[in-house]
Amino acid sequence: MQIDAKLQEGIAAHREGDLQTALAAYKEVLTTDPDHADGLHFLGLLHFDAGKPENAIVLIRKSIEQNSKNASAYNNLGNILKLTDEQDQALEAYVRAVEIEPRHEEAWSNINVLLEGASNNDDLLPILTEIVRLDPDNPNAWHNFGLSLMLAGKRDEAADALERCLEFGADVWSDPVWHARVLCSLGRQDRAVGHLEKIVAANPDDTVARYQLAAVRGDTLDQAPEDYVKEHFDSFSESFDEVLRNLGYRAPELVASEVSELAEQKGTTYADVADLGCGTGLCGPLIRKHCDRLTGIDLSPGMLKKADALNVYDFLVEGELVGFLNSDLPTQFDLAVCVDTLCYLGDLQPFMQALFAALEPGGMLIASVEHLSDPTGPDYKVDPTGRYAHTPEYLKRSAETEGLSYTKEKPVVLRKELGKEVHGLIFHLSKPRKT
Repeated sequence: MQIDAKLQEGIAAHREGDLQTALAAYKEVLTTDPDHADGLHFLGLLHFDAGKPENAIVLIRKSIEQNSKNASAYNNLGNILKLTDEQDQALEAYVRAVEIEPRHEEAWSNINVLLEGASNNDDLLPILTEIVRLDPDNPNAWHNFGLSLMLAGKRDEAADALERCLEFGADVWSDPVWHARVLCSLGRQDRAVGHLEKIVAANPDDTVARYQLAAVRGDTLDQAPEDYVKEHFDSFSESFDEVLRNLGYRAPELVASEVSELAEQKGTTYADVADLGCGTGLCGPLIRKHCDRLTGIDLSPGMLKKADALNVYDFLVEGELVGFLNSDLPTQFDLAVCVDTLCYLGDLQPFMQALFAALEPGGMLIASVEHLSDPTGPDYKVDPTGRYAHTPEYLKRSAETEGLSYTKEKPVVLRKELGKEVHGLIFHLSKPRKT
């Protein structure tokens, strides 16, 4: 009883941020019982909070040796391994947590984030198969089972699993349209449309669902609605960087590499640079050294909050892209970057017109887009994810119509999604100098 009381004293102090008192209590517990599983677990968490993740991993593993049924210890171990870039080991820890406690919501959420980038799916799939057999009413298990099946290339089985997810209802999921979007890509468009129509009927003001329904049906749309983009990225802002890292997202680095090459040729920094659709600021730190002044513009206040924490932008502006470029700007930009923002615009003519006005003579844009490779089809097309792809011919034509020069394009792989490479283009535009 004295050990338990001392442990609780340490936990209370730990929660209040009093690490010294917590450390003393945990040490007293472990002096009395060196193999005390909870004492080792919480001492490990304290070491992590003190900036010693390697010690934390050792201690929590020792705790698990004493109590192999502690799902929370496995989940916390996974969190620390994930933050030290041991992604596969982290996934193993999370899976062990849900094996012990099939309704461990936090562990399932962590599995969901890591699964796209997992290299050990062959080991994971049999475990998830068994979990859905033993706990068939577990929505998280079916969701991750479907993801794992997709990564294994079992499209029909994956679609069956994700259809099962729809039976739990839209209210179960933080993103109620995700399964419909993916089912469409797996060839189950009718099922996806039916699910989205039910959501829209129940919530006519749900902008995300209405846009997603239009995208899945293949409706002709010139751009994603402003409130859709804002709501989507606000809700996504906390996990955005981690999710993209697990998708092998390369667009910011690819654009930044082009900026660095141009800056070296130029021999000086750029006076005024705009990061158009800056998001959480993934590109900003990569190009900062080439900028005298760097301005970020984004629709999402949640994203801008994270970008502001980087301390690399001189100015951050909340607003819509074309409206910003058309506004009474205090300066013209000699360089603009636009990383995966044009995928929410289909018709690029208004953007090109506004860009021409916002660039100084000789100014440039370096941007990424998703590549629509059929030159005989439409100029742009929205896919079931709600993102647009554009043909290079259309990029060139829409730029030149507004007086911009299309000077370079480079085919690239932007990321992986649902186990497949997403192909894109990095392209350059320039505004002619005055003669």
